[in-house]
Amino acid sequence: MTPLAALIFDWFITALWPLIAASGLRHYSSVLFAAAGLAIGLALLSPWLIARERWRVIFSRRAAPFLAAMGACSGLATVIYISALAYTTATHAVILGQIEVLYSAALSAWLLGERPGPRQILASLLVMGGTALVMSRDLSTPRWQGDLMILATPWLFQLSHIAAKRLPRDLDALTISGGRVIYGLAAMLPFCLWTAARGALWSWAPEALLLLGLQAALLSSINFVLWYTAIRRMDLMKATTIILSYPALTVLFSWLLGREYVGLAQIAGLVLTMSGAMWTSRLVVEAQSADNTLS
Repeated sequence: MTPLAALIFDWFITALWPLIAASGLRHYSSVLFAAAGLAIGLALLSPWLIARERWRVIFSRRAAPFLAAMGACSGLATVIYISALAYTTATHAVILGQIEVLYSAALSAWLLGERPGPRQILASLLVMGGTALVMSRDLSTPRWQGDLMILATPWLFQLSHIAAKRLPRDLDALTISGGRVIYGLAAMLPFCLWTAARGALWSWAPEALLLLGLQAALLSSINFVLWYTAIRRMDLMKATTIILSYPALTVLFSWLLGREYVGLAQIAGLVLTMSGAMWTSRLVVEAQSADNTLS
């Protein structure tokens, strides 16, 4: 599979993630749903992890610290994100999640010691304006609690991305995906035990098991492999631009399935946040390219 084909499939799967996760919360506690998905996903990846002794690489000194950081940060972010869907909607979650590019720009500015220029400030205002527009309609409802939880996850995903950039160059997508799943499960274990002690929600109903299977196969295994296949072998700007458009597909799916009403505020917020996110991403990549040229 070519990197572009992998990214297109990943774009489609990523758009489904909030909808599957929100549906799963009707049958499972959020932590157990996320952890069980990772456990089954690990079982699906195991034949490829055993091949070529990828297990040894995952636990090796040169890779384990970075894979552990990736798994811990992404695992914690996933728990918070899925838990937030008990309060807010999938549409709100994907729109508000676009604020991740502001975290990325802030970290880049901090690490590179650069001040944001006028274009960066304007792009950031677009993202913040769209986010505020979406949240403003829910300040009098419990949704704002979930919205705030969603806004708390991007910095964790960014830390996971930073750890991924420090991985040895010879690691393939399957090894990285397996490591992320294994260490993510380890990070979730304390939360699973705490949830189980307080009486966790779990269902063996066919519909519930189908959702769990989709979570495991699509989001906890195939999704990771496709993403790392794409970003390790193609232009970062192209990958970022394509993947950042997934909220539009999530909103479309949600509307077509009759899951929620998509009003003018959500559409306007989606347009603003996506415009600002893509612009911010482009500016960050341009700055990194300029630094590489100078060096």
